[in-house]
Order: sequence, then C-alpha cells, then structure tokens
Amino acid sequence: MKKFSCLFIAIVIVVSCQSNKEKSNLIQPEKWYSVHPRPIYSTLEKIGTFQNWFDVYKLNQDTYAIYEPNQFEEALSYLVLGKNKAALIDTGTGIGNIKSVTQKLTDLPVTVVLTHEHYDHVAGAFRFDEIIMYDNEKALHVLKKGRDNASLQQYITEDYLWKPLPKDFDPDTWVIPSTEPTELVRDGDYIDLGERTLEVIYTPGHCPGQMCLLDKKNRILFTGDHFFPGPLYAYPQDVNIKDYIASNKKLVQRIHEYDFLCPGHNSPWVKSEVLPRVSVAFDDIFSGKGDYSQANGLRRYYFEGFDILIREDMLGP
Repeated sequence: MKKFSCLFIAIVIVVSCQSNKEKSNLIQPEKWYSVHPRPIYSTLEKIGTFQNWFDVYKLNQDTYAIYEPNQFEEALSYLVLGKNKAALIDTGTGIGNIKSVTQKLTDLPVTVVLTHEHYDHVAGAFRFDEIIMYDNEKALHVLKKGRDNASLQQYITEDYLWKPLPKDFDPDTWVIPSTEPTELVRDGDYIDLGERTLEVIYTPGHCPGQMCLLDKKNRILFTGDHFFPGPLYAYPQDVNIKDYIASNKKLVQRIHEYDFLCPGHNSPWVKSEVLPRVSVAFDDIFSGKGDYSQANGLRRYYFEGFDILIREDMLGP
C-alpha cells in the first residue's frame, strides 16, 4: 500500500508538471526569442542604445520608443517631447536605468506617465520626481506596495532572458520601491507638454488602472497593455473581461482620431485598424468560434496580428 501511494504521488507530480509546462507554453512559448528581430524594427530609425539593455527608435520628430528586447516582456516605454516638458510613458522593468536614457535624448524636464500598475511598466518610476497615474484605488495600492526581491526573481530566470543582464545590475538587490504619484488623472483629463497634449482615456479591463493616452496632434494612441501585437492577457485575476471588451469598443468609437498605436510590448508602431478586429475576436470567442490551443484551464485563441489568452471558466458553461 505504501509503495502504491508513492507511485500515485509520483504520477500526480509528473502529470502536474506536464500540465503546468503546457500552460506555460501557451503563455511563454519555448524559444520565444526566435521572433527577433521583429520585422517592424528594420523600418524604424534606430538612434542608439545608450545602454546594452535598451534599444531606442525614433518614431517621429519628437517621439521615441525605448525598447527592452532581451527579456521576455519586451517592454516598451515612450519619450514624448513637447515644447516645455517631456512625458515618459511607462518606465519598463527597472533592469536598466531608463532615466539615463531619457537624459541622453532630451534636456527637457521629464514627467513619468504610467499607463497602469504592472511591474514591467512602473519599475523605473522611482527614479523621477514627477509621476502621473490614473486615480484608481487598486492601482495606487499596487504602486505604493512595490515589489520585494523574492517576488521579482521569476522575471530573470534563464527562460525569461535572451541575452545577459546588464553588468551594473545586481539581481540580489533588485526591488521596486514603494512609489506614490505626484499627480492623479481621470478620464478626459489632458496632460499639457507645451504645444502637445495627451488626452487620458480610461480603459480598464486588462487591470483596474489601465489607461490609454491620445496624442491627437500626431494621431497616435499609446495603449499600454490594453493592446499589443502578441497574446493579450485576458486571463489573470485582476482582469475584468466585461470592462476589457467595453474599453475596446470605446477606443473603436474614436478610431477616426488616430492612425497608429504605440503599445506597451513587442512592436512600437501598429496600424490602428487592428482594434475593431479585437472587438470581433472577443465576440467570436464568446459565441464559441475561433481557433485555439488549451491546457490546464487556459485557452490561447489565434487571430491576425494578436492572440487572446483567456481562462475557460471565464467563458461560461
């Protein structure tokens, strides 16, 4: 009986590991870095790296994409220049010193604008004096709480990295300090940079504090994690799927005001016509259509230009 019990436990462990591996492959495919270099980057003006951790691309005269290609998140932040000051939209993983990059790009005072509260967007915010964030209690709590070293180790494991970490980065002391915004914004507010403004569009769903920023003058929408060309995360516990769908429809209603999306991951320059297809994709999923792979309660649906990761229990009976 004892031998049988041990054998049973061993089988359970093996099956569990296999299921978790299948699930992780839906989220993080093996050799995810094989897509590099992403084709979009050959069409953009690369102006320097300034640090081995970052690549910097010029999108137009006064807009720069700051890219972290060496880690699975492929985080993208954006430096947006106005006449009087600049906005740094998101601050990446904190593995590299993003402030030193902005100092190479502009002499203007830089205000951080956080699209939402997840670690790979807020980790470098503590380096700056002025921080703007959406006025959402849950998001503000996450930012204030910060992250300890132990909770961040999962993001620098071997399968998360494509190339070595920066030499001046110490993985044993990496933390995200408790941070508080100096200014809160709400839906419809404007961030004035001097002859260039960013309109706040509240788009909850991916997480409670998610907002997009509309640059009408340049016809650009900065989408944070509401949209990026990859697997849209509609499965974590802080996702509200009804809000996600409603937020996308809200953006589609204003699609005549922008031509390009600047997402928070993968590719920094995406045609806006993809957003209506996201709404159609959600409709298809909830009506039982669409091609997908599944494992351990998770499904990855495949569409042109993006995928959607969603839990089976979110789809109803």
